[in-house]
Amino acid sequence: MASIEYRARSTRVIAYINKEKQTFPLGRVTNKTAERFANNIDTLLHEHRCNLPISRDVSNWLADLDESLYGLLAERELVEPRVKAGTLGTFINGYIAGRSDVTERRLAKLRNAKGRMIEFFGDVKLDTVTPGAADDYGRWLLKQLASATAQKECQIAAQFFRHAYRKRLIEKNPFEGVAVGKATNDDRRVFVSREVTQRVLDKCPDWQWRLVVALARYGGLRCPSEIALLKWSDIHWDAERFTVTSPKTKRYGKATRVVPIFPELRPYLDEAYFRDDGDKSWVVPMLAGNADKNLGTRFRKIIRRAGVEVWPKPFQNCRSSRQTELEQQYPTYVVCAWLGNTPTVAHKHYLTVTDDHFAAAAETGDKLGTQTPVVTRGDSQKETRTIQKVRENASFSEVVAILENALVAEEGLEPPTRGL
Repeated sequence: MASIEYRARSTRVIAYINKEKQTFPLGRVTNKTAERFANNIDTLLHEHRCNLPISRDVSNWLADLDESLYGLLAERELVEPRVKAGTLGTFINGYIAGRSDVTERRLAKLRNAKGRMIEFFGDVKLDTVTPGAADDYGRWLLKQLASATAQKECQIAAQFFRHAYRKRLIEKNPFEGVAVGKATNDDRRVFVSREVTQRVLDKCPDWQWRLVVALARYGGLRCPSEIALLKWSDIHWDAERFTVTSPKTKRYGKATRVVPIFPELRPYLDEAYFRDDGDKSWVVPMLAGNADKNLGTRFRKIIRRAGVEVWPKPFQNCRSSRQTELEQQYPTYVVCAWLGNTPTVAHKHYLTVTDDHFAAAAETGDKLGTQTPVVTRGDSQKETRTIQKVRENASFSEVVAILENALVAEEGLEPPTRGL
């Protein structure tokens, strides 16, 4: 075990490494500081001998050590030497170059985030960015971008610095705990009705655009990434389903998913398949596997041509509208499996309250039941009771609510009893 040697003007910790006596001068420190150093040296030596990863407590202690003491530990090969932190731009460029596991679209977002960070901080040394500067950056983003986008870029900045911390280039992540804006913007979530969809479909210039809109609105596919990669070999006509390749979920171990050929989608797939022109490789030849092609500008022009006001996030809201529809018929876990997201994401970003929901709620009273007077005895002794008409496909909780106060059988010699 490490021992502490107290002197008049200094304190030092003595430990044996590979049976050799090693001394660590601490200078003038408190007894508590010296004891903490000795205890952590013991833990570090144990982890080193057993080839164990450095524990969190020891890692935090190492991060607080000054260069001279940390250098002594590095000389004795107990820790890796500290790497000098480079500039912000150089580090982020290296990080992006090493992210071969993400799509080009994601890399573009990382580059955009890097550009804004350099614009705000300058190409400063990585370890000079403080938590206070990170807070200022978050507030600056809110003035430059929409709330949800600002939050996302703040998360990317935290991602950069978290990697630098794990590389031991910085002692702490200055963006830890920094949160700005909010992840969702309900004002930009719009339900695209079938009537509006049909008007847009009628104004599409050709069969390819009709199929793109139908796949987004009635198939719930991401556009353009998933639609662009769709091949005719992925369409399983006999099974009435098709396989979707999803670059976005590939890194989570879900490279593909299977989706039904919905009745609303089938006519547009048939129209595309039974054409004589072109080959039968890509379902949408104008995309031909280009998952990064921008279709938004042209799609907005088609929407205007249909006499419809362009809604925010045109393709995203087509997809979210489909999920909202399917949720009325199928369990959430089934719909999420078809659309390639999770229930948490669906409730946060996809599901929308529509006018039909309000209309249905206004009619709930009539559907749940009505009160009708019924004569149960002779004219001299009349009593009324209510008959509850249960609506078709009523839920179990609705039935229980009705039965709780119901009377079982007609009243005779014995008084009626509660149903439950």
